[in-house]
Amino acid sequence: MIYKKYFLIVSLMLFAFVFNATGQGKSKILNEMFKERGEVYFQFNHPGQKILSELINQISVDNFSEDLVYAYANEKEFDKFLNYGISYEVLTPPSMLYPAKMKSSVNLKEVNDWDFYPTYDAYIDMMEQFETDYPELCTVFSIGQSIQGRELLVAKISDNIGTNEGEPQFLYTSSMHGDELTGYVLTLRLIDYLLSNYGSDPKVDNLVNNLEIWINPLANPDGTFYGGNNTVNGAIRYNSNWVDLNRNYADPEDGPHPDGNEWQQETVMFMQMAEANQFIAGANFHGGAEVCNYPWDTWAQLAADDDWWQYVCHEWADTAQYYSPSGYLNGFDDGITNGYAWYSISGGRQDYMNFFHQCREFTMEISNTKLIPASQLPNHWDWNFRSMLNYMEQSLFGVSGAVTDANTGNPLYAEVYIENHDMDSSWVYTYDINGKYYRLLYEGTYDITFTADGYYPQTIEDVVVVNKQLTILDVQLNSGDLIVDFQASETSIPVGTAIDFTDLTFGSPVSWEWTFEGGTPSSSFDQNPTGILYDEEGDYDVTLTVSDGTNSQTIIKEDYISVSVDFIIQNTTVTTCTGIFWDSGGSSGDYGNNEDFTMTFMPGDANSKVSVDFTYFDVEWESACDYDWLKIYDGESTSSTLMGKYCGTDSPGSITATNDEGALTFQFYSDGSVTEGGWSAASSCETMLLPPVADFMTVTPLIFEGGTVSFTDQSINNPDTWEWEFEGGEPASSNLQTPEVTYNIAGVYDVTLTVTNSAGSNTLTKEDYITVEEEVGVTDYLKENVSIFPNPATDNVQITSKEEVKSIVVMDLFGEEKIRITSGKTQTALSVSHLSSGIYLIIIQTTNNTEVHKLELLK
Repeated sequence: MIYKKYFLIVSLMLFAFVFNATGQGKSKILNEMFKERGEVYFQFNHPGQKILSELINQISVDNFSEDLVYAYANEKEFDKFLNYGISYEVLTPPSMLYPAKMKSSVNLKEVNDWDFYPTYDAYIDMMEQFETDYPELCTVFSIGQSIQGRELLVAKISDNIGTNEGEPQFLYTSSMHGDELTGYVLTLRLIDYLLSNYGSDPKVDNLVNNLEIWINPLANPDGTFYGGNNTVNGAIRYNSNWVDLNRNYADPEDGPHPDGNEWQQETVMFMQMAEANQFIAGANFHGGAEVCNYPWDTWAQLAADDDWWQYVCHEWADTAQYYSPSGYLNGFDDGITNGYAWYSISGGRQDYMNFFHQCREFTMEISNTKLIPASQLPNHWDWNFRSMLNYMEQSLFGVSGAVTDANTGNPLYAEVYIENHDMDSSWVYTYDINGKYYRLLYEGTYDITFTADGYYPQTIEDVVVVNKQLTILDVQLNSGDLIVDFQASETSIPVGTAIDFTDLTFGSPVSWEWTFEGGTPSSSFDQNPTGILYDEEGDYDVTLTVSDGTNSQTIIKEDYISVSVDFIIQNTTVTTCTGIFWDSGGSSGDYGNNEDFTMTFMPGDANSKVSVDFTYFDVEWESACDYDWLKIYDGESTSSTLMGKYCGTDSPGSITATNDEGALTFQFYSDGSVTEGGWSAASSCETMLLPPVADFMTVTPLIFEGGTVSFTDQSINNPDTWEWEFEGGEPASSNLQTPEVTYNIAGVYDVTLTVTNSAGSNTLTKEDYITVEEEVGVTDYLKENVSIFPNPATDNVQITSKEEVKSIVVMDLFGEEKIRITSGKTQTALSVSHLSSGIYLIIIQTTNNTEVHKLELLK
């Protein structure tokens, strides 16, 4: 009766809603469509790639062709879809197309054909029977419960089931879309196949002996049993909160909540399972198409291991094609597709597992029909079970080994990185328990680098990988000499924040002594201190001294921790050049509904501009940013130039004012529903660059022929280029900041300097700045009457005259008197030790003459 009631409702919907929904009829349409069921399955004409790209983020697109798009939506999502004014047709949900053959009591030892769908209670009993019948090979447990309290069960299979052997962990899961149920039965049957064939099938023995196999046949039991625990008829795609679980995961590109929903209970359970384990490979089973969909879904760039993905997916498809009738699994690229090339989604499970947990997981769309007739289940098993085993076997190939301490042999937690290959989190990590790593790779030759905290990195070159073979590569890392280093979990923090410190010392330290200026506690002897509290604004040093029992080393990182004042958005203006800018929820909460704030930041320093760097951003997403949004204005008010409007996880990044006042204004608005994490941003000031002002000098503007002049740049506002012109000089021009120029011909000459930076340029000409005297005559005359030795001199000179010397005056080339003495002798010793290097004039008055001589001092 439940099935007939749903079918009648959908038939009425088909009759009533094949038209554009606009105006006052919109609310009525939504009320009628979602009165009995919280999701709708519908189709519409392909609107073009641009509109479809927008719609993919509004509704749950399921599949499309050149002409038609098939999608699901809950009431809120469908409301957004109606805004586009696109004609649509409501379709019968896939779970209502064929009455499902159900079985409520199952004895696994009596099952041969597997041509039924287990009820929820039968599913629980079957999973428990696996453990009961094979306790030495299988354990079954729940990773948590769904929203409605149904169990999320996992069967774990291994030859030594009670022991963690550090074997590679493999994961199959199915039916996170509750109405896509072919994989539900096939994964149940896979558990039975592995257990019942162990000891008689060499391939199964190899898998069970060398892998730790995790299988979760039903990831969305509330969706599957929406029509009640006794039937899968009427199953829904979404969970019981009407959320698509395959859009609900953290996304590499679009942040923690790309669908605008909180993580659902089922999502959290699987995320926690992934965090607690190190799955190296896996797949999640879907329906509605026949294709192996491999990463990435969220962005266009290909995965680092794209060649490996194509290889293993073709292996799956080719094998299934060989054992199936013509036409099965041969669409797309002969049965495989890159996810983004098919259509992009955000928040998908496979991207989450690959990016955040280094698990090579793909999406296996195993049947065009989501809920196939039960009589077809044995066929789909026959077509695919070999492929299921083959993909598990791929976990035993590639490169593997143990990373250990070269001195102690202890296992290390290390990163394994393929040089000139790895990207987008494709590297892997060793297992803590045994230091083993498992790196799945397509055949080729690779350079592999191994790194671990406190150890010198080691790169092994020319490692050869062959498909379907395992290359063993064990590595021993050396801690080397004691070299102290550390890092903090954060270095720019608001007042009242506690942070953690990690020791990165090379060598084999046995003791650590930390000093935290401005922190509480102010010292620690832990290797990795946690929870160091900074509750006063300022910049603080951190000191670490380590010892290996014989030697010790100390490092001081000055002004390493910058503690700033918090600024929570509100209707105000603040003047500051330092601080942390938060949404209304501050550091620990989301912003609220119905908010409307305008806050202006003014620079606290002269000639500065406010700069704000967003380190986190998550505001409710909508294609036009009309729900919740943050606007940023280049100036002191919302009347200033709009720099951008932001929502979703499209972070503003780094924003710097360009207006004369150096101000930024932030306006935040939120509607009456749905809040997210908001934002955090570091506020600072950038000094405005002004055009330079040219200036220069020399200490020797008066020289003799053949003399050299050194010019000193005294320009202000940080010029970065210099262009000199020297009238009468050699060289006649220069672009050095401090050039030297020789003048060979007597005369009076101009000097010109042009300086430039990105803000402008400026030119200064000093006319008649350099005077060059003739040296002939004075020199000849003085040679006959007076001698000065040594010349050049350093500390002392001896002046000898044919006549009695009355006085001696030493002047610099600016005419400033430096020394004056009276003599009355023909020989005079003169100390010049206090004078700096340069050219000086000595004026010597004798009985009958006044004579001038040049003196050069070299220091």
